[in-house]
Amino acid sequence: MKKSYTAAICALILYLNCIFPVFAERVNDPLVANDFTKETKVNTTLNFTINDFSDSVNPPENSPFSSITIRQLPNETAGMLRLSTSSVAVNQEIQKNDLDKLNFVPAKDYEGEAIFTWDAHYGTITSPYPSAVTIKIGSGTSEPAETPSPTKVPEATSAPTVAPMPTQKPLQYEDMLDHWGAFSAGMLGAEGIIVGEEIGGHFYFYPNKVLTRMDFITLACAVFGIKTKDSLEGNPFADHNVPHYMLRQAIAAYEAGLISGSSNGNALYLNPYDTLTRAEAIKILDNGLQLEHPATEALSFADSNSIPSWATQAVMNMEAYGIVKGYEDNTFRPYANINKAQAGELLYQVYKYRLKVRKTQSVFNSVFYGTL
Repeated sequence: MKKSYTAAICALILYLNCIFPVFAERVNDPLVANDFTKETKVNTTLNFTINDFSDSVNPPENSPFSSITIRQLPNETAGMLRLSTSSVAVNQEIQKNDLDKLNFVPAKDYEGEAIFTWDAHYGTITSPYPSAVTIKIGSGTSEPAETPSPTKVPEATSAPTVAPMPTQKPLQYEDMLDHWGAFSAGMLGAEGIIVGEEIGGHFYFYPNKVLTRMDFITLACAVFGIKTKDSLEGNPFADHNVPHYMLRQAIAAYEAGLISGSSNGNALYLNPYDTLTRAEAIKILDNGLQLEHPATEALSFADSNSIPSWATQAVMNMEAYGIVKGYEDNTFRPYANINKAQAGELLYQVYKYRLKVRKTQSVFNSVFYGTL
């Protein structure tokens, strides 16, 4: 009888864990540090203090705050995070007593926002997911124009290349706990735009999955709020054996100007299963943004000559607006494939930019759930 009673109690606990919001418990976990914001003037170094982080953490009983680990660095277009005079690296641990040496050096004449994320350590205990620090650069200056212009265009107004940081906590993906792209992917999930696959109360993003053209088109449609068509009416593509759900999404993307297809003779093809290249991804994003002020400064990548002519202006635009950058060796690699984590980073930058332009969070009317 006692064994039956114990088994019943265990079953009840498992049932309650299933029907009540497991995710909400993760988001409100007391070990998670609070996000905080700092401000600095243009071209002025921002120095952090121990109290900036100590006042934000929520240590468990008998386990005091001991250190942090940097999980995602600020975008290089915004500036550099340093410890004294040395640049900080992803996954670098910084002891509590060294946090007074942490500083952020804004990029020359940059005005806008920079973001980095960090884990809090309480001895042997670590916060379950990262917290964010938002750095406002040029705080107190005049508001940017309604439609920001790229920083490299002479006629551009004073405009940040990265839009304001939404206040949501990032969705935690079990397969991205220590991944450089966890924050951007998690924020897309938290904002209800691109949500990964949920299995047993945990979420998975599959960051290393190499994307096809249709994979990226689907994700881009979610970010730009392009709804799937109800029928195949007006289908411009000659591809055979493409599922109707794919075609309905592709037709919507085509009609919205997001994609144009590939011409072969007199026919137009979607080629949904071809792997996506960086140049193709940037072209799709540029089509979706429809920027009012195209960039005019020539590209300076070491392999600029290898960028196809149909993508050159798009790459110029996305670089000038701070949405994309090259590799450490100053190459762009237009024909390299893109995995889901890289796509998530690009799409999140586009999402933030659209928030800034429209000055509202009520931009999106579609969402992508599940795995690709």
